[in-house]
Amino acid sequence: MAQPAWQRTKIVCTLGPATDRAGVIERLIGSGMDVARVNTSYGDHAEHMRRIQEVRRAARESGQPVAILVDLPGPKFRLGELPGDCRKLVEGETAILVDEDGYARVGDTEEGGNYLPVRNSELLDALRAAEHVFLADGLIELSVETVVSGYAHCKVVIGGTVRSGSGINLPESNLDALVPTDEDRRHLAFALAQEAEWIGVSFVQSAADILRVRALLPPGAQPLLMAKVEKRKALANLEEIIEASDGIMVARGDLGIETNLAEIPLVQKRIIATANAYARPVVTATQMLESMVEHEHPTRAEVTDVANAIIDGTDAVMLSAETAIGRFPVQAVEMLGRVLAATEAGIQAGIKVGAGAGEAGARTGAKASAGAGVEANYGRATLTGQYTDVPGSSSDAVGFAACKLAAQLDARAVIAAVGTMSEAAHLARFRPQVPLVMITNSMRLYRSLALVHGVAPLLLARGSIEPEASVNQAREWLLAHGLAQPGDRAVLLYASETGKGEPDSLRSIGL
Repeated sequence: MAQPAWQRTKIVCTLGPATDRAGVIERLIGSGMDVARVNTSYGDHAEHMRRIQEVRRAARESGQPVAILVDLPGPKFRLGELPGDCRKLVEGETAILVDEDGYARVGDTEEGGNYLPVRNSELLDALRAAEHVFLADGLIELSVETVVSGYAHCKVVIGGTVRSGSGINLPESNLDALVPTDEDRRHLAFALAQEAEWIGVSFVQSAADILRVRALLPPGAQPLLMAKVEKRKALANLEEIIEASDGIMVARGDLGIETNLAEIPLVQKRIIATANAYARPVVTATQMLESMVEHEHPTRAEVTDVANAIIDGTDAVMLSAETAIGRFPVQAVEMLGRVLAATEAGIQAGIKVGAGAGEAGARTGAKASAGAGVEANYGRATLTGQYTDVPGSSSDAVGFAACKLAAQLDARAVIAAVGTMSEAAHLARFRPQVPLVMITNSMRLYRSLALVHGVAPLLLARGSIEPEASVNQAREWLLAHGLAQPGDRAVLLYASETGKGEPDSLRSIGL
């Protein structure tokens, strides 16, 4: 299956044992994978490096830009190693949480069979009676009864099978671990050595968390930081976190434990709308097609969930276990591509999407509020509605004008030379419904742009970026991929001689 020449909503795939099989990485790229995610909570650096190198090779051979996203584990509390790698907890029984040293003393004898090792001893010090403890992404629930000398006796409220390394969530605790952890620093050094384009910062609670990670980055070319919103406190500090970050992830797994599960759909919409308003790429993650870990087809509810994320305005959707350990990794990406295409085609046929960036900004208090009243009508540039807000900067104004002009001219593309992710994201936030052909001479930026909604990144083969070179390369690409015909129009956004390097001019051009 050949990768589509251009897809609006991008696809993030998590690498793992299932992607190690011969030819799988190539097929994932061919089916539409734009970003390969490495989850450092599992595996070792040797495994991760081998997978990253395989993605780099396959992407190079296919001629497709594929970004690498390295997720830092963050201050996640986890169980230690269990005999046989798992244990079944039965409702009504007692489970005793103990640190790993204490677990080694009791062992897995009949007497110690209900003990669960905890890697983080500080967690046991913070637990209080009547608090709830969730294991295995919230599937198992414990209620703390007593805590004595580092042993937390808990009643199993909801049972199930727990595995070694399962995450532990304490939504009622005030235990705040600092980001980044020592482990984060070690994994960050690895990600920098691999020249990853994106770094996922886990369990962010404030902008200060992002700033501490950013302070660890070396001068010069740097990876982009993606804040993973998965803590209750992060929602209270959402705008400052988004403003401090380069991208956002709606990490619904832990977020669904830390907050009211019934409110997750509304929380998702709020995060996406705010990220759109601040011109930050946003990824929607966790259990998008979870049933495809074991089955070849998803549920109707999962397909609807993916479609709603697209309608909400997400830049990308992410597969986790589906591609990392699932039985059908390629089929999952193919299915995701089918849902993306069908949803966007349906919107093109007349289904109106709710708020544009401006209305989202008005609701959330975001400062970037351009484009209120814009209705997305996917497939062709047909921005409509009353533009009641003035873009907040001159570059925003020019980018907004470029997208509106493309709609009025029935243009086939908006072409722009970009030097930073910020330039690209501020243009993409207006969601023109034709390809945003973005030209760069930076390999890092070329790959990074693969995450951004509607963007078709092109790497300038040689020389400096000039309007003529940008037009020629964009024309060749559009015609070669059947996205335009000779004589069609496009809108060129470029920097004039007096523009101080920022795009400040528009031109309608023929292809």
